[in-house]
Parts: sequence; structure tokens; C-alpha cells
Amino acid sequence: MFQQNWLSSSSRRPVNRAHEGRNLTRTLCPFFKEDCHGNECIMWKNEECLLVSFLQHMSEGVELPETGIPLQEEAEAEASKWLKTSTPEEVAVEILDFKRKEFPEEESFGFHSIPYYYWSQKGIEKSVMPPEILMKMEKAELLAEREIRKDEENQRKGRLKKEKEELPSLVSRCVDFARMNGLKKLRISDVDSFVMEKDLDLMDETKRAIYANANVKLKSGKLEI
Repeated sequence: MFQQNWLSSSSRRPVNRAHEGRNLTRTLCPFFKEDCHGNECIMWKNEECLLVSFLQHMSEGVELPETGIPLQEEAEAEASKWLKTSTPEEVAVEILDFKRKEFPEEESFGFHSIPYYYWSQKGIEKSVMPPEILMKMEKAELLAEREIRKDEENQRKGRLKKEKEELPSLVSRCVDFARMNGLKKLRISDVDSFVMEKDLDLMDETKRAIYANANVKLKSGKLEI
């Protein structure tokens, strides 16, 4: 916490270089650790330091000079009308629609990033929201996460079913790969090499199934399953 002595109005006045010969109190900038340069500093405007002025407003809890609106009221103004009047369920639908539109295939995309980008594109900052609005936002996020997890699980099951149907062909191709490379037994790393060489995008469950079935075929000498 910065000391109030340098936050006082007098401390915001810079050293007047034209009067260094006089007995004036020099002001030390707490940010750059040197004498205040006044108009020469990029943080100086309207005869005062913007950094110090901002901290004064924060510490005193007064209205911001730019808008004349207290922080709490300004935060409430940022929340759109639908957020104030809608239920958490309705807001959750908005978040879910945003995810499906912007990140339709991103199964591994961290869920907590989705609300962050959603609120950002709405121009809403959660950290300054009033408690009643913040609680609604949190509830909406929990509801949206639940539905997104369901979506992801349904996508995973659908993909796994499709790959299972292709498993016989994949096993046969992997056996051919093993024999072409003089392998009598496959390791997990060999299956990974096969997948990479054939430029395949397979789930871990499918790769484990290929590993098990292909080794059975290699051991028995059979090509068909």
C-alpha cells in the first residue's frame, strides 16, 4: 500500500526545472524511482500524474473524473439488459450457443476459457460485477458447463462408434505395416508410428484395440479378423 503522503495533491506537482535554484521540495516518482519529470512524462496530463490520480480515486472511493460514475454503478452499466433480466438458464443457453459456434470441434479446449471469451466479447468484466449479477453469471457458467460436457461425451461416443466400424480395416493395415518393417510383435510405439505414417487421427481406445488385435493376427499368422 502506497503511503498517503505522496498521494496528496501537493505531491503530484513536479519539480520545476526552471527553479531548481530555489528551495523547493523534490517529488520522487514511486513508479520510476526518480524525480518527477512533469510534462516530460507520458503519464502526465492536465497538470497531474495520471497514475497517482487513479490511485487517489481508488483509495478515496470517489467518482472517476472521466465519467463521473462510481465504480459500482459503472460496473452495473456494463452488464447488458439481457443479463440483468434473464435467468441463469437463459444465460447458459447463450454461453452454450457461443461455444457451439466458435469452438464446435474443440473437445480438449478448457471449459473455463469459453466463459472468459464469451464475457469478453460481450464487453463484461466479471471482477467488477455487483454480487447479484456475479452470482447469476456463476450459475449460468455451471449450467453451461454441464451441457457442454454432455455434448463432448456424445461427440466422443459417436466418434468411437465410427472408428470401431473401421477397426477391421485398420488392424489389417497395421499388420501389413508390421510385416513390411520386419516386426513380429507390435509395441504401443509401433502403433503410434503406424498412425503417424498413415496420417490417421484416432482415439486412444481405437489405438489400443489395434494394438491388441494386430498382435493376435501377427502371432497366429492370419490377416483377416
